[in-house]
Order: sequence, then C-alpha cells, then structure tokens
Amino acid sequence: MPKLKLERFRKLYKSLKTPWKPLNWLILGYLIGIENRYIEIKSAHAVDVAVRKFKAEYEHATTPPEIKMKKTEDGWEMSIGEVDEDIS
Repeated sequence: MPKLKLERFRKLYKSLKTPWKPLNWLILGYLIGIENRYIEIKSAHAVDVAVRKFKAEYEHATTPPEIKMKKTEDGWEMSIGEVDEDIS
C-alpha cells in the first residue's frame, strides 16, 4: 500500500479523508504525487542554496593564462606565459 512520507501530508490526508473508500484512494494518489514533487523541489532548492553559499565563501579571482604567439622559420609557435628563448 502506498504511504505518505511527510507528516504534513499525512495530516492533510487525514483531514480530507471521507467515508467513501474510492475517493480516499483518489485523494491519497494525488497527495502522493504532490508530495513527491514537493520533496524534489525542496531538495533542489536546498542544494542550490548550499552551492551558492559555498561559491560566495570560497570564490577567488582567477586569471586566464596568457597565450603568446611567435612567428618562426617553420611557422608559428604558441606558448602559455613567458618562455625562455635560450633553451635549445
């Protein structure tokens, strides 16, 4: 038998319960669907807030690498940052 996970939805189901069983099953089915969606939204929101908080605390400035292009006899050479020319 399907059950509700959260106490909030169990109380809501008890308040909506009727003497007619088929209607109770319908109410329970809708509440289970709504409860699952509610749990997904709340957990996604909690993760988003935690990620934003983490990024705000630990964000540091990064500088992109400097790419140097140099024409040589054979074509073009590319390096990241400064490169010593004396290396053979």
